[in-house]
Amino acid sequence: MSNVDAERGPLDNLRVVLVGTKEPGNVGSVARAMKNMGILRLYLVDPPDHKCGDARKMAHGSGDVLYGATVCDTLEEALQDTVLAVGTTHRKRNDLDLFHGPKEISRRLLSLPEGTEGALVFGREENGLTNDELQLCHLVANIQTANTYPSLNLSQASLLFCYELFQAAMNPPEKPELDLASYQEIESMYNHIDLALNLLGYTESHRPESFFRSIRRLFGRIALERRDVFTIHKIFRQVDKFTSQLDRQSASGTKK
Repeated sequence: MSNVDAERGPLDNLRVVLVGTKEPGNVGSVARAMKNMGILRLYLVDPPDHKCGDARKMAHGSGDVLYGATVCDTLEEALQDTVLAVGTTHRKRNDLDLFHGPKEISRRLLSLPEGTEGALVFGREENGLTNDELQLCHLVANIQTANTYPSLNLSQASLLFCYELFQAAMNPPEKPELDLASYQEIESMYNHIDLALNLLGYTESHRPESFFRSIRRLFGRIALERRDVFTIHKIFRQVDKFTSQLDRQSASGTKK
């Protein structure tokens, strides 16, 4: 078998993020799956004691991944400085109808420009990621399984994704020269859009939270560069200016 050195190879800019894992042994199992496939950077959001005996036992031979894990309070913190975050789910969601398989996700993550980082995010053992957490991800991934029993456990799912990443890293795609926007920059853009629409008095009559997920889904399909985000800000600054002028005119009319 060929070996990929993650410390110097195409897998070095990837992080696996576990959100709300309950069982320490599952954290250890994922660490082992990662190490098997040459992925070394593990981020844990609100984890159990990931250095206890059960975790160490299941992480056999991958203590460096387990003990080197970065612990975060929130998913937002774990995604800082990434340019592509992929959330995983096995359940169909009403507001999420575009799923990518492990091969496509691997290609996308390994196509990131030099010097940028990507994240693969897994949720809780019982119910996975919440809709709000998936909303923070640019893409949603799903593993096709038999309808009679579609659920995979956390270590199985992580191993399948890590295996596809390892295989893709054998012959990585050409990296484009793009100045991709970071997670923080894209979230700032979304916040600006949301604020501007509220200032306009725009409300979706049916499930407003679903409408904004549609906006995120629209932009999530695009590899946004910094200049793209700047353009969106520029458009919505004009909206800000328009609503500010309306407020001043309204205030002036009230005084009269």
